[in-house]
Amino acid sequence: MDKSNNSSFWTLTKIGILISVGLLLLAILPAFQQDQREPGYDITMNEPGTVPPSSSGTVALPASLLEENFKLLNGESRKLADYAGKVLLIDIWATWCGPCRKSIPHLVELAKEYKNKGVEIIGLTTEQDDPDEQFVREFSAQLKINYPIGWANPTLESGLKNGRSGIPQTIIVGRDGKVKYHTVGFHPKLIPEMKAVLDEALGSE
Repeated sequence: MDKSNNSSFWTLTKIGILISVGLLLLAILPAFQQDQREPGYDITMNEPGTVPPSSSGTVALPASLLEENFKLLNGESRKLADYAGKVLLIDIWATWCGPCRKSIPHLVELAKEYKNKGVEIIGLTTEQDDPDEQFVREFSAQLKINYPIGWANPTLESGLKNGRSGIPQTIIVGRDGKVKYHTVGFHPKLIPEMKAVLDEALGSE
């Protein structure tokens, strides 16, 4: 092999190595980023179909998050602290989100079932860039949403998601202000899990 061919061979080899290293970094980077967590509360996220940990393994939402104001569709201003003493189910969603659309009818049924049992359900949309209130209002009417709808500002959204990406996200907070359940995505089999957590939270002091 002459020098020119030898040089070409090693050049191609170096390029191949660099491409391999680049592909390896692209493969592991998302996993590394996904494992990052923002400061605040932390609770093991449950995969669909698994039973969440008991209340003994939960921790409270940060006080600053409880005091963060958010606007409701009816124009009123609320904060999570207003729901102290009640079991709270928070649905983080958006009108453009397909899984969110599938989950809402189930949440409507949960709202009916638990209306007089001390459970509050609120839906907080993440749509901040174009908060078209009329569109959200029409969307809510179309799906017959029977629980309060509001907007999660960036601080509230980030704090509630706690480093987890994707929507919908469902968070259940007990009377004591502690997170009992947090899941990402939706599947109908999650509903029995949510009901079990709600019932447990209602039965606890």
